[in-house]
Amino acid sequence: MSYLVLARKWRPQIFEDVIGQLHVTKTLQNALRNDCLAHALLLSGPRGIGKTSVARILAKAVNCESGPTPNPCNKCGVCREITAGSSIDVQEIDGASNRGIDEIRQLRENIQFLPTRCRHRIYIIDEVHMLTKEAFNALLKTLEEPPSHVYFIFATTEPEKIPATIHSRCQHYEFRRLGTAKLADHLGKIVQAEGIGLQQDATLLLAREAEGSVRDGLSLLDQVAAYGATSLKEVCEVLGIVGTQVLKELAVAILESDVAKAIGLIDNVYSFGGNIQKFTTDLVFFFRNLVVLKNLGLEKAVTLMDLSKEDLDEFSPIISKYPAHSLFQVLDALMKGQEAIYRSTTPKLSLEMLVIRLCSMKEVVGIDDLLGKVDKLLSSTRIREENFPEEPQDEKSAAPESNPVTQTAKECSPEIWTDFIDFVKEHHPVLGSLLTCCEWIETESNGDHVRLNCRSGMQYDMLCEVDHQQRLRELTKKFFSRAIDVVIEEICVTNNGNAGGSGKTFSLRNELIQSSLVQEAVKVFHARISDVRVFSNRGQK
Repeated sequence: MSYLVLARKWRPQIFEDVIGQLHVTKTLQNALRNDCLAHALLLSGPRGIGKTSVARILAKAVNCESGPTPNPCNKCGVCREITAGSSIDVQEIDGASNRGIDEIRQLRENIQFLPTRCRHRIYIIDEVHMLTKEAFNALLKTLEEPPSHVYFIFATTEPEKIPATIHSRCQHYEFRRLGTAKLADHLGKIVQAEGIGLQQDATLLLAREAEGSVRDGLSLLDQVAAYGATSLKEVCEVLGIVGTQVLKELAVAILESDVAKAIGLIDNVYSFGGNIQKFTTDLVFFFRNLVVLKNLGLEKAVTLMDLSKEDLDEFSPIISKYPAHSLFQVLDALMKGQEAIYRSTTPKLSLEMLVIRLCSMKEVVGIDDLLGKVDKLLSSTRIREENFPEEPQDEKSAAPESNPVTQTAKECSPEIWTDFIDFVKEHHPVLGSLLTCCEWIETESNGDHVRLNCRSGMQYDMLCEVDHQQRLRELTKKFFSRAIDVVIEEICVTNNGNAGGSGKTFSLRNELIQSSLVQEAVKVFHARISDVRVFSNRGQK
């Protein structure tokens, strides 16, 4: 006798055998009890969750020799024939291979005949969305007013492709994807009954890989049983699944910007024969679980994830070490790059490039840290501009203790003036940045007067303020050991950036770059200026 695969051996034969679809089975059983079963039913949902099995059970319930009954006996001749697929009154039609108008016309002719043995003729059309437009149109009238001895049961994984005219003539039952825990429990019972000896964590992995499909889960269990696997490691080997430990190592390598280790792990997975697209999906869900655990905590998040205790132990070190926004940053980038990897003809290379970009990303700053830096910037600017301490006015205290300049009066020259600007920056950063925007012209009256050019605008206006003029005179006195008058001459600048009068060219962007607030922002945020845009119509409406 040929081997019967587990998916067929454990196929539900009564409504109670169908797991996870109580909302469908209970409704159908009540309809059978009350003799109000619709003549056309549409069963939709993901693959392998019991749509066709429910259709067969319903066919037995309608035609059972002791029925119609919500619980077919599976012992009478009719039930046995339907179970074996040999009943001529219950026809299963593949909508993918019998999708044309000719097949539907033949069906319309056949339904006029009374059933030969059963009470009703049942037409089960699987993947009904594959029928052509003409075939659906040919079915419309028959579907709306079928003979009393006929029931139609349609099954599909894509109900949105069913024409509205067909959909409106059917009662629609939506099947749900099974949760991993419920599917794992179901597989565990089969494992025990079959004496396979598979460990619980391995069974959980099979359920997770089946993605809610009972049939897929049983097919995977068949494959594992044929290999003789019992442990989680052996299951991973036979199915080519990457374990949680590898995902953890790659996640840490990305977060630590360890490019060499990350690329090495990907190469190992590829050499192992792993599917790169599937591996990418697993990595996305690994970071998804990290983000959920980090934000919700273990107690709240555990109900939203299908993880074993061993898996949770792998997550804990990463969750405690890295901030939530860093984990989310990686997850967001992985999700955006996932589609490109699926489309790529070289998925391994695409994944490597994505991981290298992830390793090169700088850690994002949390909103609380960012607001703190803004407060620091504003406070620093306010203190320096408004609360700069008054300098002593007497001659003795005017010379700073740490002033590198000797007490002998210095001559003022362009080279010395550069040193003076550095000195000002140490004592008054705002004023120092303003002087940097000026151009040296000359000294007059034995070096007691200095003339500078400054383009018109914000810098010039600030330098002309009384407070800044007074502070500048005090600082020249400290640096040069004598007071020096600094004369600021204004140069008008046109919108195109050309300075009038002296023929010098000044960039409007210089005003923004050298402003005290911008410079302080660069310092506080450890930033750099990448681009400055100056609009010629600023201030206009």
